[in-house]
Amino acid sequence: MGLSVIGFDRFLMGFTLGAHILIVTLSISLSLIVSIAEFLAIRKKDPHYEVLSRRLAKALVIFFAVGTASGTVLAVELFTLWPTFMVLIAKVDILPFYYEVFAFFLEAISLVLYVYYWDYFRNRYHHWLLSLFVAIGTVMSAVFITMINAFMNTPSGFNIPAYLASNGSVLIGINPLAAVASPSAFVEVSHVVTATLTAGSFALLTYLAVNYYRSKSAEARDVYRKGINITAIVAFVSIILAGISGDASMRMLMSLQPLKYAAIELNFFHSQANAPELLGGIMINGKPAYYISLPGVQSIIAFLSFNSAQKVPGLLDYPSSLWPPLFVHLTFDTMVGGGILLGLFSLFLFYKVARKRNISGRFMYYGMITAGILAEIIYDAGWVTDEVGRQPWIIYNVMTVNSAANTSPSVIPLGIGIIIFYLIVVPFTFYFTARVLKNESVERQISEVRNRL
Repeated sequence: MGLSVIGFDRFLMGFTLGAHILIVTLSISLSLIVSIAEFLAIRKKDPHYEVLSRRLAKALVIFFAVGTASGTVLAVELFTLWPTFMVLIAKVDILPFYYEVFAFFLEAISLVLYVYYWDYFRNRYHHWLLSLFVAIGTVMSAVFITMINAFMNTPSGFNIPAYLASNGSVLIGINPLAAVASPSAFVEVSHVVTATLTAGSFALLTYLAVNYYRSKSAEARDVYRKGINITAIVAFVSIILAGISGDASMRMLMSLQPLKYAAIELNFFHSQANAPELLGGIMINGKPAYYISLPGVQSIIAFLSFNSAQKVPGLLDYPSSLWPPLFVHLTFDTMVGGGILLGLFSLFLFYKVARKRNISGRFMYYGMITAGILAEIIYDAGWVTDEVGRQPWIIYNVMTVNSAANTSPSVIPLGIGIIIFYLIVVPFTFYFTARVLKNESVERQISEVRNRL
C-alpha cells in the first residue's frame, strides 16, 4: 500500500505543477508586456497601446488571483505529501520561501494600486513605475521558487557526509546562504525565467492572433496588431536567451548530475569520447531501439570541438537501480526539437514585425495559435525532464523520493479533491478571462482613452 500511495503522491504533485504552470507562464509574460505597452502608450501618446495595456492588465489580475490560490494548494501539498523533505528544507533552505513571500507582497500591493488607481496619477510615468514593480515581484517569485529546485538538484549549505552517515539524524554545518546559492542556482534560474517568459509570450500570441483575425474594425485590429508586435519581440528575445541558458544547463549536468545527463541523452554505454547524438529512441529488452544516431555529434555539441578527447557520462557507469525512467530522453527531445521549431517561427515573426510586413494570412494565424499550444507542451516537457530525470532522488544523492513521501492512505481523498479543483478552475480561468475581455468593446475603450488624452 505504501508504494501505491507514493505513486499517487508523485502523480498528484506532477499534475498540480503542470496545471499551475499554465497560469504562471501567462502571469509572468503578461506582467512584462503590460508594462511595455503602457510605456509605449505614454511615450508615443498612442491610445491603442493604452487600451492594450488596460485590457491585458485585467487578464493579469485574474491570472494573479488564480495563481495565488494554486500556489497555496502547492504549498499545502509540499507539507502534506513530502513531510521528511520539508523538515530538511525548513532547517537548511527555508530562505527562498521567505523571500518569495516578500516578492508576492510587492506584486500584490503594486498590482492593486496599478489597476484600481490607474487614472489618479497626474504623472503617467509614476503609474507606469508600478507596472515595473508588478513585473519584478512576479519574476522574483519564480526566481526564489526555482532556487528551491536548484537546491534539490545540487544540494549545499550543510554537512552532507555527516547527514548521510547518520541516516539523516545529524544535521550540522548549516549555512542558509550557501543553500540559496547552490551550484546550479544561477544557471537554473536563468533558464527557468527565460523559458517561462517564452512559453507565456507564445501563449499570449495565441489570444492576440485569434482576436486580431476576428476583429471587424480597423481600430480593434490595430490594438491587437500592436500587441502581437510587442509579444513577438519579447518571445524572440526570450527564446534566444532560453536556448543559451539551456545549453549552459546541459554542460552543468555533465559535471554536477552526470547520471541525469546520461539518461537524458540515452547514453547506453560507459563514459566515452566521440559520443553519438540519439534522436528519439525507446528501451526494448534493456537496450535502445527506434532511434536515429548521429555519430560524434553529442561530443561536438558538448565540448564545442571536433576532436575533443573528453568523455561524456554513460549510463553503464552507474547501477541500473539508480537510473531515472529513461523516457526522459523523449521529453528532452520534445523540448529541444519543439524549441528549435519555435525559434525558427519566432525568427520569421520577428522579421515580419521588424520590417513592418503584413502579419495577416492563414499561415501566420495558424502559426501563432500552434506556437502558443506547442510552447506550453515544450515547457511542461522541460519540467518533466528535470524532475523525473532526478529520480529516484528528491534531493540529489541525499534523499530519495520514497523516503521523503507521506505513505498514509489519507492523502488520497485530499489529492482527488485537488485534482477535481484544478480540472474545474484552470479551464474556467481561461474561459472567464476571455469573457471579461470580450464584454468590453475595444472601440469604446479607445474613444474613452482619446477623451482623456
